[in-house]
Amino acid sequence: MVDLDILFQSLELILQWKVVAACLAGVIWGMFVGVTPGLTGIMAVVIALPLTFFMDPQSAIALLLGIYVTAIYGGSVTAIMIATPGTPNAAATVLDGYPLARQGKARQALEMALYASFTAGILSTVVALVIFPIVANFALEFGAAEVFAVIVFSITIIAGVSGESLLKGLIAASFGFLIAMIGQDPIHGSSRFTFGVHDFQAGMHILTLLVGLFTIPEIIVRGVEAYKSRDAVSVGDMGPRMTFRQFISYWPTYLRSSAGGSLLGALPGLGGSPAAFLGYFLAQRFSKKPEEFGEGSLEGVAGAEAGNNAVCGPALVPMMSLGIPGDTTTAVLMGALVIHGLNPGPMLFESAPEFIYSVFLLLFVALIFLFFVGTGVIRMAKWVVRMPTQILFPVVLILATYGTYAVRGTMVDVISMYAVGFLGFLLRIQKIPAAPFAIAFILGPLFENALRKALIISGGSLDIFFSSKISITFLTLAALSAGASAYLHWRLKGTKAAKIITD
Repeated sequence: MVDLDILFQSLELILQWKVVAACLAGVIWGMFVGVTPGLTGIMAVVIALPLTFFMDPQSAIALLLGIYVTAIYGGSVTAIMIATPGTPNAAATVLDGYPLARQGKARQALEMALYASFTAGILSTVVALVIFPIVANFALEFGAAEVFAVIVFSITIIAGVSGESLLKGLIAASFGFLIAMIGQDPIHGSSRFTFGVHDFQAGMHILTLLVGLFTIPEIIVRGVEAYKSRDAVSVGDMGPRMTFRQFISYWPTYLRSSAGGSLLGALPGLGGSPAAFLGYFLAQRFSKKPEEFGEGSLEGVAGAEAGNNAVCGPALVPMMSLGIPGDTTTAVLMGALVIHGLNPGPMLFESAPEFIYSVFLLLFVALIFLFFVGTGVIRMAKWVVRMPTQILFPVVLILATYGTYAVRGTMVDVISMYAVGFLGFLLRIQKIPAAPFAIAFILGPLFENALRKALIISGGSLDIFFSSKISITFLTLAALSAGASAYLHWRLKGTKAAKIITD
């Protein structure tokens, strides 16, 4: 249960002007990135991460949470206005948002996206705040075998972000596992895949990989697209405002899509894109007018935006309680905590409970800022999508290079970033998704450590993995998850939804 005494004590940590200012700055930066086609939420976070080196832990997490929450909604602006998702999480919003804009209802679509995002964010954060102590106490019972079982379960979920081809998802995950092995052996300390380069002894930094994997390919692809198509796409009149009655009429959609997004957010390895499509499909499944979906339905926009924004709070639960990131963005947040001496895992709740509660309270603050900043963005939506790309992408490239170099002060990281970026570009050409790559890179060391520690404890016997109810339960769930993923890929192969996820 929620400890109200600690909750009120944590208010003192966030009610400081520099913490609130950092959160507001994060919201503004996240909105800028979200409404800019070609930039993603993960890019916004990794570019801002070097700035947190000079902040206190509370201000640092406030800045990153503001970006995390806001970039998801910001992506819906370009999805609705010019049929280009500002972030991958807004891919499902295009299906009904852009048709609404073409019908002269752009303002209604934008307002529905904002209100659904805000509502789902509040609901999911309350859920996360309530379940976190339960999960944290449960996590104290975990040993090496139990952690291994959880990670195996998480790895099977990678198949859910593999797009049309399960094989391509596995190929991407294999690259992630391979690169994660660069550096020193975690048990014996011997060098692996360093090729004699001393700077590789510490392995590839997560910031280097994420910037290279997500930023560089986007700059290449979007830069080429901008060069080929110089004319901006207009959607015409913004249309009337959405009424309060319209907003209230879709409350069952907010609840269903928020529940689905919260569930996927709490499961390590998924993130906002699958949650957006789940929210969209739930809205269509229970809609009284399913025939309007894909042609311009406010309910479709509500389902997609409620689904992807419901991920934020619950995604922090496995990251802070188990040390397993819920998605790639929370992986960066986890890195920020480690930088400031806070190690995510079961003991974090014991050593810094006030900080844990303050994180969830900051989510509420970020959502309030999102509401007001988002309202202002709607009023100037026609102009914010007209930023000249010949200025935008060089600036982003400079920031990405500087941010990567600033982490460890070595050019090897910069060269590695561009090498991973070129690899990411090649993968993108072949329609191989980047999400399994990044998630496997994050989970790879955890998988290896847990497996080898468990085998050392048991003297090499596999019986240790079946000696507790927790490990048996998660291994069973892993088997069911793998089977369900294979079945869903078989059913969805060739459908519009699978193609959008892949693209």
